[in-house]
Amino acid sequence: MATDTELGTPGGIIEDGDGGFLVNPLDPNPDLHFPLSVAVYDQMRRTDTGVSSLLRSISQPILSAGWDFAADGVRPEVLESCRAEFGITAPGGSRQRRRKHGIVWKEHLKEVLLMLPYGFMPFHQVYEPGPPIPGQEGSGLTKLMHVRKLAPRLPRTLTEINLARDGGLKGITQTPLVGDKDVFIPVEELVYYVLDKEGADWTGNSILRTAYKDWLIKDKLIRVGAQTVERNGMGVPVITYESGNAEAKAAAEDNVKRFRAGANAGLALPSGTDARLMGVTGTTTDALPWIEKLDRNIAESGLAMFKTLGHDNGARSLGETFYDIFTASLQAVADLIAETATEHVIRDFVELNFGEDEPYPVLTPGDLAANKGITTEALKDLVDSGVVNTDDTLEAHMRKHHNLPEAEVKGGMGAAELAKRGAYVGTLIRSGYDPKEAMEQAGLDPVKHLGLLPVTLQPPAKGTDLENAVDPVEPPAARLSANSSHLDRATSLLRQVAELEQQKRGGHV
Repeated sequence: MATDTELGTPGGIIEDGDGGFLVNPLDPNPDLHFPLSVAVYDQMRRTDTGVSSLLRSISQPILSAGWDFAADGVRPEVLESCRAEFGITAPGGSRQRRRKHGIVWKEHLKEVLLMLPYGFMPFHQVYEPGPPIPGQEGSGLTKLMHVRKLAPRLPRTLTEINLARDGGLKGITQTPLVGDKDVFIPVEELVYYVLDKEGADWTGNSILRTAYKDWLIKDKLIRVGAQTVERNGMGVPVITYESGNAEAKAAAEDNVKRFRAGANAGLALPSGTDARLMGVTGTTTDALPWIEKLDRNIAESGLAMFKTLGHDNGARSLGETFYDIFTASLQAVADLIAETATEHVIRDFVELNFGEDEPYPVLTPGDLAANKGITTEALKDLVDSGVVNTDDTLEAHMRKHHNLPEAEVKGGMGAAELAKRGAYVGTLIRSGYDPKEAMEQAGLDPVKHLGLLPVTLQPPAKGTDLENAVDPVEPPAARLSANSSHLDRATSLLRQVAELEQQKRGGHV
């Protein structure tokens, strides 16, 4: 009795004639079916500046994302073993691994991102046994199965993508370097990244698919435009010859074909022969607006509309919104990569070394929108609203970010920290606490108060230039009737502080 009760197919699958199944791409354009699609997308990404710029705009934020592990419920020794194995260090940490072979995640990620133009990108997992490497000493194991490499199997080298009856991936077939027998790599040994897979179409959807039509037209316009400039820039050579003279006709045609512009170019003709350069009459179609429009379409196909801002009035005001939409699309791609790597690389490594039931860490790119950074204006608003408090760490970060010199340190602490503690002392004193003990509580050395009024409330010293400028009997503060209540309060507080100091010393004010 058959155990397979599945009816129908998921689509994107075809029989190979030998009892097996192959991918049958769902794209309506046969020129973009695997393996023909690989050559087309290769040409697009290697020869067109708009396409290349789009791919780099997508790749760079993903490469620079804060890749790390989410490790809730994971034993520390398992987490550290994974960090060492895949070269993913904790924030602020250093890479300890020292061995010839192995994985550095950022290097692997560069090849993974070939999934974007091709639609898919497979890798062969190669393991080898060996002792723990630096960072894995706490695993408690004397020997581990190490991921020696994740070897790329570029789509252009593949001949078939083999499927099971239900549309699941069975493996890939590759052209061999030597011999005439194709190499089959089973799915158990593969890490297979695929973008926007539909049904059983494991070739995925290239991010360049929607830009294909615009690229094709743009490529033709550029080629024709170059010929237009070359031909019409000089003019068309025209030579008249004597009618019925076959020899003169052949000579004229030969001269027309060989006519070229140049510093020493010229044409010698027999008497009676007429030659001239005929320019374009009327108007010709300007291809540049079309090319610019197609470039905008290519950028829009990858949601990178911000790349073409500045061509239209008012477009700059949309930049922030466009970038947010673009970042959200990047987040989806990065999360897809992280999920595939977690389930088919990290999980395999943990199972091989720690057992099938061992919890494993989850790879995460973090929040790509958080990598955008914050402006000084936005930071000022956050500080003014009390959402963010300034401290030495924040000050040091902003100074480094804006290439400013380091803050002067006083008493072993930065200016921001000193000001913060001073404000704390002032609050304690105003609340009735002893000034000396308040400063000690804040970690500051006590300072001696002389019991005098502030300088701004004292009469000028004898013999100074200010002595004749103000009335020594009536201080300037006395004239400021509008602020007299505030000045009286400040004077009273200062006198209280002085009295407290005198009482501590056993004296009188």
